[in-house]
Amino acid sequence: MNIAAIVGAGAVAAALAAVLKRSGAEYGLFVSIAASLLILYAVLTSIYPVTELIGELAEAAGAESEYIGVLFKAMAVCFITQIAAESCRDSGEGAIASKIELAGKVAVLLISVPMIRGILGIVKELIL
Repeated sequence: MNIAAIVGAGAVAAALAAVLKRSGAEYGLFVSIAASLLILYAVLTSIYPVTELIGELAEAAGAESEYIGVLFKAMAVCFITQIAAESCRDSGEGAIASKIELAGKVAVLLISVPMIRGILGIVKELIL
């Protein structure tokens, strides 16, 4: 991942979006969303070695693959939620952004239910 290129592209996109928002707010929003998606794509394509390392470490530690799946799903929900909420804030819709964030938090909680059940099962076995 070339962070200098990502930062440069982000700065150019932000400047372009600011200029376009003066003439038409919708064009600036489109530039902002497009830049966000391109940067997200660059990050996600470079994160593969990290995900592979986490998988290897979890396997070496004997962690269940279900827990690692929960971790990755929760991270994906967080990234998607943040991008959507920030896009809404950029377009002046702070109320919608806060509801998207709430939905993301609930989604992470729902994704975590199997892991919570597993942890409670372990605690129950230790107590009894």
